[in-house]
Amino acid sequence: MKIITTVDIPSCEKKIDYSSKILTLGSCFADNMGEMMKMYGFDCKVNPFGTLYNVCSVYNSLLRMAAVSGVVRSADNPLFTKADVFLRPDGKFVTWAHHSRCGIKEADGFTADDFLKKANRELEEAAEFLYKADILIITLGTSFVFKLKNTDCGVSNCHKMPANEFVREFVPAQEQSSLISRIAELFPKKRIILNVSPIRHLADGAHGNKVSKATLLVAIDNAIKNDSTGALEYFPSYEIMMDELRDYRWYAEDMTHPSELAQKYIFERFTESLISPSCYSKMAEELKRFKALNHQPK
Repeated sequence: MKIITTVDIPSCEKKIDYSSKILTLGSCFADNMGEMMKMYGFDCKVNPFGTLYNVCSVYNSLLRMAAVSGVVRSADNPLFTKADVFLRPDGKFVTWAHHSRCGIKEADGFTADDFLKKANRELEEAAEFLYKADILIITLGTSFVFKLKNTDCGVSNCHKMPANEFVREFVPAQEQSSLISRIAELFPKKRIILNVSPIRHLADGAHGNKVSKATLLVAIDNAIKNDSTGALEYFPSYEIMMDELRDYRWYAEDMTHPSELAQKYIFERFTESLISPSCYSKMAEELKRFKALNHQPK
């Protein structure tokens, strides 16, 4: 008896293995997937700018890293400057390009210069990793972007600043598709695995969340159909959550994030589709080692 709708995921010919160098970027689900890759011992760097929710933030972060590594020439200095750094209401030094978790606190004795050094050191490390990486896993969470008023500057995080300092805009599918295509053009020799985050953004309302996710799906689909580089491909993490794991028991207590068990299940489907079977025994060993180091039950 078949009691769930199984999402068909074609098995790709070129598999991820332990020689792969992987960079994950995007929403909270990119953090989840990346941390699991690291748990299993893969060479993976996770969200060097912190969580990024929309394609504009992902594109700008990749462009900055590419400029630092020399992949593209930029008229602007790609490194952060002191003018980029500001103090959040809670006393953390940050920039508009970073998630709040990347900040450092003034109360802990840090200064704007300390954060600037940290941000640029981490940017250079990320740029070096990106240059060598052969796989990018990009998770898009929302079609909405926040921009500072009176500028065209999109921010990666609003950092608890007053809402009246921002304009919230919906990014149409065509514009998002164009940015995805530019990412492929920047890195035509890298493998770019796109997916839509299954995390529900209910601040947009139930209907707004559906429209936002649907727009992401259309944008990705169009970008892949029109891709001349062959770099782009898609993994259906969103569809797995919506169709295979549609019951609320697969959600965390907030009813918006996939539960830990759901994350593991989606990663299993990812493994079946994209990771070489030759890695499976080592993955089991790495998981056992990780649990021992972190005092987790077997």
